[in-house]
Amino acid sequence: MRKVAFFSIFILLTVSCVPKVDNPSPGATEAVIFPDYKEVTITENIAPLNFSFKDDKTRGVAVFENSGERLVLRSRKGEFHIPKSKWNNLKAAGPVIKVTLASYEGGKLMPHIPFSIFVSKESIDSFVAYRLIDPGYETWNKLGLYQRCLENFTETPFMTNEVTDRNCMNCHSFNNRDPGTMMFHMRAANGGTYVWKEGKIEKLNTKTSRTISALVYPYWHPSGKYISFSVNDIAQFFHSSNPNRIEVYDYKSDVVVYSIDNHQISSTPLLMDTARMETFPSFSPDGKTLYYCSSPQTEMPQGYRDVRYSICSIPFFPETFSFGDKVDTIYNAAKTGLDATFPRVSPDGRFLLFAETAYGCFSIWHKDSELRMIDLKNGRYLTLDKINGPDADSYHSWSSNSRWIIWASRRQDGLYSRLYISHVDENGQTSKPFLLPQRDLKHDRLLMKSYNVPEFISGPVTFNQDQMADVAKKEPGINVSF
Repeated sequence: MRKVAFFSIFILLTVSCVPKVDNPSPGATEAVIFPDYKEVTITENIAPLNFSFKDDKTRGVAVFENSGERLVLRSRKGEFHIPKSKWNNLKAAGPVIKVTLASYEGGKLMPHIPFSIFVSKESIDSFVAYRLIDPGYETWNKLGLYQRCLENFTETPFMTNEVTDRNCMNCHSFNNRDPGTMMFHMRAANGGTYVWKEGKIEKLNTKTSRTISALVYPYWHPSGKYISFSVNDIAQFFHSSNPNRIEVYDYKSDVVVYSIDNHQISSTPLLMDTARMETFPSFSPDGKTLYYCSSPQTEMPQGYRDVRYSICSIPFFPETFSFGDKVDTIYNAAKTGLDATFPRVSPDGRFLLFAETAYGCFSIWHKDSELRMIDLKNGRYLTLDKINGPDADSYHSWSSNSRWIIWASRRQDGLYSRLYISHVDENGQTSKPFLLPQRDLKHDRLLMKSYNVPEFISGPVTFNQDQMADVAKKEPGINVSF
């Protein structure tokens, strides 16, 4: 009883010290907080948005209010940690959470200008999968594929290279955000492409005599029967003074589609044009169109700055595993003078999201890389100014309901990529992005890994990584034919 009474007195004293939300003093200043969650739009099934004063020595109070729900928190070392149950009550109470902050200055509690957090009824997929890797990509002795529950702070690995002789693994991809249907590549030791579907694991050897390389840059057909890939002669170099630091480029590249049932690759001369470089394929939600990037063949490496990819499309006929004979250009690099990579169509088929940069194919290390969108209904080009930061926005993915996007950005420090989420309405308007919430507010400042290739998934990946490792080490793999 004494504990309950003391807690009630503490809350009353705290509330009495906080200025009213609707009546900030004329001299109120704007609080600087990290992460910046002011005026963001969130979903009802997102974890608490813990935050701190920018100066962790600042002490203060935060009041959260929404339609009768009220929560008062005192900071601990400048940090505000929101209890999950209270957070859920606040989100459920109404569309706007009002937040009032006050900090102690000279022994007095001084108010700051209130801000709002907007709550959308449109839910988000419950998990996101990604790779954690050293930011320079030249080292990969310790990396893995991870999943994070967006409704809380639980992060677990589902495949790490600790069990496969420290080899590189990359290009994970899921079919329609289904955690039970996925694939990824392993490089070096135990090299191969691994497909997990309906509880079965297959190891594939995907280099053929008629293709440039093994398969890379995957994207699933919505039927789950096909995966589009590019085949590339890839090279990289490291700048000594250029702010972009790393360049990855193709000497040549083509686009192919792999049939899971037949273990066969198919393509068309339109996707294997020796006068052009084709790469970054992705299917439309109905599976009838294959989008990809295409650039005129350029002399490499001296011409790496001259590479400009357009976004093109070609019909695909899943019933016959064949292609149409006409290519359409959706984004014309010759007209824009810029470069487009990683086209991704929203699941409702309305919007084409891509990364735009000055040149080349490695937008994830280009500081000027920004996300853009084309409304496929009317061809309107959207700059998405609200969501782009000052450094390398790329590696984007749609939620299953087409209302949310997640991507990697280096805006915090120019070195490590972190995950940001934004709401997209039915007209393509985006909200201010918010940083993936963390339980530990020092997590993003201390983590010496980059988030890589984030992709929404509807639930947790459940395959056994030891079983996957056994397949990798013991099985020779199935040879893919062209």
